[in-house]
Amino acid sequence: MANCSCDKCPVTQASRPERPHLIRRVPFAVWVFLAVATFTLIHDVMDARAEVYHSRVSALQLAFPAADSVTTTTLMFSEADAEEVAERAGAALESRLVRVYEAWCDGQVTHRGIIDTHKVRSLPETVMVVTDTDHRVEGVHLLAFHEPVQYRASDKWFLQFDDRRLDPELAVRRGIVGMAGATMTSNAVAAAVRRSLAALEVGFGDPDPGVGIGK
Repeated sequence: MANCSCDKCPVTQASRPERPHLIRRVPFAVWVFLAVATFTLIHDVMDARAEVYHSRVSALQLAFPAADSVTTTTLMFSEADAEEVAERAGAALESRLVRVYEAWCDGQVTHRGIIDTHKVRSLPETVMVVTDTDHRVEGVHLLAFHEPVQYRASDKWFLQFDDRRLDPELAVRRGIVGMAGATMTSNAVAAAVRRSLAALEVGFGDPDPGVGIGK
């Protein structure tokens, strides 16, 4: 009897080779391993660039170690006030709402601080500018830096801002020495300090009018 070539013939069905699967089932444990490995790789790549040194809580402890308490005041600048801040600082405000942290000791405000986040090249940096009540810098602290580490300012470099007020010398290539190979970081930090001091002067009153960088 001749072999039948129709699709319904059992002989033909039995002798037809099985088609290979294009997608095979992967065990669940393998999927978990791949997901974890991918997350770890992404995290490591991001962590190589992004460094967060202080949370908001630890930043306040660093800035105000002797304070009895720390409160916050939000400065709500009008458009005219924001322009005044920008003119004094030589740098525009990112927002007309500025949060100020105030350290209290024996019932009086002794220090103030502003956390400023800004872009350096294409990624952000966060610093905290701490002043006394006369708006004189008592410290600039690096809280986070997301650019490559070679562009990060050193703790020693930040020290040159100490005991300074807002004046025309508070700028790179004037009274502030820049960093070789990290000019954008130097300029960004100096602008953040000037912006913070100008915001405090306009928000709380200027104890020495007319010395801002734009004056």
